Amino acid sequence: MYAARGKLGLGEQLAFMKLWWPGFATVVRRGRLRSEGDLVPSALSATYRVQITLPGGGLPEVRVLSPKLEERGDGELIPHMYGQERLCLCLPGQWTGEKPIAMTVVPWTSVWLYFYEVWRATGEWLGGGVEPGDDVDNDGKD
Repeated sequence: MYAARGKLGLGEQLAFMKLWWPGFATVVRRGRLRSEGDLVPSALSATYRVQITLPGGGLPEVRVLSPKLEERGDGELIPHMYGQERLCLCLPGQWTGEKPIAMTVVPWTSVWLYFYEVWRATGEWLGGGVEPGDDVDNDGKD
C-alpha cells in the first residue's frame, strides 16, 4: 500500500499511472502530465475514453473524449460537471498533490461514469456529492 510522504512530482505520478494503469498512454511534457485510456465502469457499461491532465502544482482535470456524454431527453444538464466539459469528482481539498491520481482520480472517474449511466437511465444522480457552483469553492473539484 502507498503511504503519503509529501507532494508527488509529475514523474512519480507518471510512475504510479504506468504501474496501476498500464493500458493508459501517460506522458509528461512541458510541466504537465497527460494520460489517456479506456474505462469500463461495469460489466454492462460502455467503454469510455478519458483524458486526465495534471499540471505541475495544479489540480487534475478529467474529460470524457468518447463516447460523447449526453444530456437526458428532457434537456437536463449532466450533473457534477464544470461547464459540461470537465468531470466534478470530489469536494475541494479531497484530492491533494500527495495522492497518486492512479489511486484516486482514475477510480473516481470510473465511479462517476457509473453514476452518469444510472442518471441517464433514471434521471436521478445517486452518486451523492455537491453540485459545483456558488456554494462550493470552484477550484476544479466538487
